[in-house]
Amino acid sequence: MQRRDWTDIIGGSLLLIFGLWFLWHAQNHYNLGELRRMGPGAFPAGLGLLNALFGLLILVPAFFRKGEMPVPAIRPLLAIIAGGLSFAFLIEPAGLVPATVALVFVVALAEQKQRWLRTAILAAALSVMAVLVFTKGLGIPVPAFRWWSY
Repeated sequence: MQRRDWTDIIGGSLLLIFGLWFLWHAQNHYNLGELRRMGPGAFPAGLGLLNALFGLLILVPAFFRKGEMPVPAIRPLLAIIAGGLSFAFLIEPAGLVPATVALVFVVALAEQKQRWLRTAILAAALSVMAVLVFTKGLGIPVPAFRWWSY
């Protein structure tokens, strides 16, 4: 056992750093406006401030708790990155449904034991929801299927 909770120290520090960066970026690149008429930078500045505050709420108590140094799991990290890249590379040439299916199946490799039926059901459900939400609901012009028209 270590004398500090390193998992929360690392996580709280990252939240604090990113929150402060978002707050700084919003203040320096956007007009914050006034309380009666908020500008385009008010919302990102508020989110950055909240993120930094949550980071502090996680970080400060972690110095007074016992914990262990976290050991990063490489397999899930690589599977999630590969899933995001597969979606990014397939969305344009193949369409939303094949890209979503590829994303789900590649990210499922993060688990030690694959459950292919559950993964197939999840891929089908997420594909249907993605088409309904993004193409039908929001009107984003991304086709469900596009078979390598390049």
